[in-house]
Amino acid sequence: MNFADGMLTAYNTKWSYINSFTIELDLSPTIKKLVGWTSDLNSRAINLNIVSFNTPQFTNQNIEHYTGDRWFIHNGRDELYRFSITFRDQDQMKLYRKFVATYLFQRTMYFDDIKSTVHLYKDADYADETIKKIATYNNAMIDSVSQLQFSNNTETQIAEFTVEFKCTNPDPENIK
Repeated sequence: MNFADGMLTAYNTKWSYINSFTIELDLSPTIKKLVGWTSDLNSRAINLNIVSFNTPQFTNQNIEHYTGDRWFIHNGRDELYRFSITFRDQDQMKLYRKFVATYLFQRTMYFDDIKSTVHLYKDADYADETIKKIATYNNAMIDSVSQLQFSNNTETQIAEFTVEFKCTNPDPENIK
């Protein structure tokens, strides 16, 4: 392939852009009630606050055994699926306070009362595309809420924090 053909191929490729995505949080009704999670934060309205989403790494506890001058290997049990969302906050740390409260409440509650679902959608990058669901993370709970760094050395910087989740049952959509 010559340079001109390579450029034409690259130009005509429908690249997937990493900055066009939507997250939907389906928190448990118990958590919504306890922390005062209102309709303005439900579903896709929270996406204005989302900076980034890091998908889980699909990995496992490897089974590796060396016997009789041969290696025997296989995938072992899956690790927990951990993913994170970084948020920009508003209204005097409204989101941060709600996620910390959720984290604290879930320590003493039954899993069925606190489990949540997170949906990841890939928005259209081109005119002839539609929104495509990438994954659903079922049975998720908050693993951690990052620290905040307050500083008098910056001017008008929007507060950001990261919420890490873990789940046992990711459901990748349309893996083909």
